[in-house]
Amino acid sequence: MSRMVHFIPTTSRASAADVANLFVTYVWKLHGLPSKTISDRGPQFNSTFLKQLYKRLDIKPSLSTAFRPQTDGLAERLNQVVEIYLRHYVAYKQDDWVGILPMAEFAYNNSVNASTNQTPFFACYGFHPRFSIGQQADESVPHADKRADQLKLRMEELQASVTLANEKIKHYYDLKHRLPEDIKVGDKVWLDARNIKTEGPVAKLSAKRIGPYRVLKKEGTHAFKLELPHTLKVHPVFHTSLISLKKEDPFGREPPQPPAEVTPDGEEEYEVEKILDSRKRRNQVQYLVHWKGYGPESNTWEPLEHLDTAMGAVRKFHRNNPKALRHPDLEEGVVSRANRTRRHN
Repeated sequence: MSRMVHFIPTTSRASAADVANLFVTYVWKLHGLPSKTISDRGPQFNSTFLKQLYKRLDIKPSLSTAFRPQTDGLAERLNQVVEIYLRHYVAYKQDDWVGILPMAEFAYNNSVNASTNQTPFFACYGFHPRFSIGQQADESVPHADKRADQLKLRMEELQASVTLANEKIKHYYDLKHRLPEDIKVGDKVWLDARNIKTEGPVAKLSAKRIGPYRVLKKEGTHAFKLELPHTLKVHPVFHTSLISLKKEDPFGREPPQPPAEVTPDGEEEYEVEKILDSRKRRNQVQYLVHWKGYGPESNTWEPLEHLDTAMGAVRKFHRNNPKALRHPDLEEGVVSRANRTRRHN
């Protein structure tokens, strides 16, 4: 890889079609079509439109693992260097950041890369594009001298920013990078829950980790595919920094789950901690239940008849979410007691 970059101004509102047009305008005309692309899982890159376009153009897309832009280590490190590089310089020149992108791109591609020991320009073209400020121009045209001096100063600032960015990212990499634990296919692991969202309106979960989940496959050198329950609607491949090996009990014992209470009718009854959402399925209103003592992977959709001992939680949900779908019986104050509150697996 040459490590060559192209800095393209755009907005967060860019669609998949916009991204395709930017690629044609700024990249394709210089390098032709790639055989493979690496990107995060943003909607622009994971859209049906772009998938079909890539298929027609015989391009293989590669998307990053969940919550970690490290499908490819080189791409991840390059992205971090570029981000630090631009942030450092743009923070000083905030009024014209779009205008300095061409020079920023030139300075980066004309700086020696620590991994390849050559500049991206030389790796790609076999020579270094010339950039030098020669003798002073005619004194009768002072604006030309001023412009040349500005270009020289700006290029020196940009090259210094590249050096600073590389030093910072090396320090970060050495500090944070760690080898994965001895995790194998079939092992059970805990999953960091910071990035996992529920189906309900809450923004974050209180649980710090969830699981354990069985490892299905190793992806690359630092990621694993996990066997997740269908209630967790996330990509099942995670970087090793987000998982930890479950320590097995020497006697093969599993940590106990919260026990269920037994009703006089002999049925098991579980405690509802919180109602997260409501929906309508087959003409029936259901509530998404978070069971006390269980992780979000155990959340279930339950009809109101199963929640007659948890009406306080149901009413609290509707007070906090007045626009949420409401069971008609709640308006009348009538709830069937045919079934007790129970957890369905």
